[in-house]
Amino acid sequence: MKFNFFLLLISLLIYSDLRAQNLSGITICVNPGHGGYDSDDRNMTIAPFAQGDHNGFWESQSNLDKGKQLRDMLVAAGANVIMTRETNTTADDLNLSVIVAMANQNNSDFMIAIHSNAGNGVANSVLQLYAGKDANDATTYPTPTPVSDESRNISAVIAKNLYANQITTWSSSYSVTGDKTFGRIAMGWSDGYGVLRGLTVPGVISEGSMHDYIPETYRLMNMEYKWLEAWNFFKSFCTYFKPAESIPTGNIAGSVRDSRNVITVGSYYKLKGRDELLPLNGATITVVETNQTYTVDQLNNGVYVFKNLAPGQYNVKAEAPGYYAQTIPVTVTNGNISYLNISLNKVRNTPPMVISYSPNVAITDSVECSTDVVLNFNWDMDVESTTQAFSISPAVDGKITFEDSQYRLRFSPTIPLEKSTVYTVKLVKTARHPDNLSMTDDFTFQFTTKGRNRLELITTYPYQGDKGVYTRPLFRFVFDKVLNTSNLQTAIKVYDKNGTELVKNGRTFLNNKVAAPYGSCYFELTNALAANEDYKIIIPANVEDEVGVMVVDPIEINFHTSAVLVENKPIADEFETLKYLFDATQSSTVSATTATINSTKKLFGTYSNVFNCTLGKPLDYATFKAVTQNITVNSNKVIGLHIFGDLSGNELQLQFTSGTDVRYLKFCSLNFFGWEFKEMKLSGLPVLLDYQLTGFRIIRNYGVLSSTNELYFDNMLLYDEEILAIPELMKNKIKIYPNPVNDIVHVSTSIDENPVLQLFSIGGILLKEIKANELNVHDISSGTYILKIMLKNSSASYPVMIVR
Repeated sequence: MKFNFFLLLISLLIYSDLRAQNLSGITICVNPGHGGYDSDDRNMTIAPFAQGDHNGFWESQSNLDKGKQLRDMLVAAGANVIMTRETNTTADDLNLSVIVAMANQNNSDFMIAIHSNAGNGVANSVLQLYAGKDANDATTYPTPTPVSDESRNISAVIAKNLYANQITTWSSSYSVTGDKTFGRIAMGWSDGYGVLRGLTVPGVISEGSMHDYIPETYRLMNMEYKWLEAWNFFKSFCTYFKPAESIPTGNIAGSVRDSRNVITVGSYYKLKGRDELLPLNGATITVVETNQTYTVDQLNNGVYVFKNLAPGQYNVKAEAPGYYAQTIPVTVTNGNISYLNISLNKVRNTPPMVISYSPNVAITDSVECSTDVVLNFNWDMDVESTTQAFSISPAVDGKITFEDSQYRLRFSPTIPLEKSTVYTVKLVKTARHPDNLSMTDDFTFQFTTKGRNRLELITTYPYQGDKGVYTRPLFRFVFDKVLNTSNLQTAIKVYDKNGTELVKNGRTFLNNKVAAPYGSCYFELTNALAANEDYKIIIPANVEDEVGVMVVDPIEINFHTSAVLVENKPIADEFETLKYLFDATQSSTVSATTATINSTKKLFGTYSNVFNCTLGKPLDYATFKAVTQNITVNSNKVIGLHIFGDLSGNELQLQFTSGTDVRYLKFCSLNFFGWEFKEMKLSGLPVLLDYQLTGFRIIRNYGVLSSTNELYFDNMLLYDEEILAIPELMKNKIKIYPNPVNDIVHVSTSIDENPVLQLFSIGGILLKEIKANELNVHDISSGTYILKIMLKNSSASYPVMIVR
């Protein structure tokens, strides 16, 4: 009998609805923002609706749903309501000035323009733009704001009630600000928002939430969720206009989600907190005492609402197929929403097992050393027990993560795996899922890695120890494989001698411009460097190729800048006219040759000379003959030349002729990119005999970039003493051969002393050291290296190219 009386009391309260709250004499103008399904009516495309589908989310329709439900509450409480539109049509979308006039002419106690906001898709907040300006805003606006204070006070009440919503996720607190102030500061407007401009009654634009935050978009597709927002508007008016009275009933609301499985559908992104958990479409929620039932819709929001309940204690039962039911007590108080967010645990009634894995290859095949180990399960797994059950042998340092709502375990090695190694992965049967069932058997598999586990830097500019780098260097890095470019712009860094990082010009970045399988990164700095200073480049461990093989050992490249422009020596040629032409009769397997003047890449005067050629195979060569022969030299002279190198690694020789005697002397290796000053003492010519400089020759080497050449020459100088050369003593002491080398590089010295040989990577990492006259490099990958030769009283470093 007591139970039946309780049900009768609840029924009477439900049917009496909100009539106990008296708002008679209060006039509210309700303006559901926008109107129609036009381009400015704010459509959000969410599954399963196509873009433009009237059944999908439109702010115009969402605002109207809230407005009509608010109108019904206000009318039931005896208030007078002015609705600015009743349908969602373009024709019903009134001019803003007409809406203002409707609110003013009816002497409304308040005008509320109902909206939702949009931002960058990751924020969700409450914004109340009241008719007026902020209290500290001294700006005079064209249209007066006569009710700014009252508008602010009512809007603050609305904001607090909306922000109390615990179903959604807020990214920040609520904001209440004058439309004039906000419009001027945030939008650059001079007189606020049109729907509030000219109001002589209090008013607000309510941006109740942000509809482009996808979880909120789905919630706003639920009519009861929109009812909650309307109810909070209603409560705000009751609180402000009739503070002595109270709404006699309360509400229960929340969302039902999986306790640990997350959303995987593509339309969700950048989720926050509980919004990441899977909403349980179709879940059934029951108030036990009243037997009221709510079935969650199919629109990925999990929302449920029970309206207008008598104050008291209730039990709410949540059920969903495949989940354990829960019954939770909740207290309802008058004039409030009791929020109850429910997390249900999935029923897992069979043991867990691995259903797929990778790498899944035959042991005779091989996988990249950068590969991750992945196990996929039939259930979402307990993280702690599954982590403890996992092992890999030989032991590898790495990190275990869980993905796809713990259905997937991923083991990521900290550094690439050892090359050409058999690994055994094991998951012992102690791994379990959250229902405490363990695997019935151990799971194990094996795989073999490939013979490469490092990303190698093949050639670079500037190179380690380079002393002649121009103050506006063109940074070039060539690797043995195509690069992953996701972090290149920020990863590689350039520092001055004080350790200050220098700013790179982002617009100059060019990645992977060399032919596959090689990879490259090119860039310039924003500002020029200082001449005659030390700098360094750091290529960090996490630079990787497209399959994830990393550098691993950070590469440090130290270089020294030069003024490059040498102007204190006699000029032999200014290159203001074309000085050399291609000579096919003295060339081997050459194509695409050009020789011309250039006005863009130059150091002096108006022009430089530019020479292009494509060489067929290593040791092929292209010869360019002098147009006129007017530079006379001998063995006592030094030739200096400003060259814009191409990083080809090829050899540049100068051709000298005396009668029928033609000689080619190596001038430099083209292992640099951009302008450098190079010089050569002509001691290789016979003594006491004059020669004419009659041309130059490019000989193809074995480098990655050696097939094509593009060289620029500017100001050639002729003088008596070398500027840049290493001591002549070292030149006479040491000879290196062969270079390029395949297996063994030999070093001969003119003195009776075994040198110490140190082989460095181009990044400065010591690879080998021996005290002997030869160094075996058969186990070193192809590329360019630095060989340092140390004698008792001197040392020198030389580039060495290893080829296979």
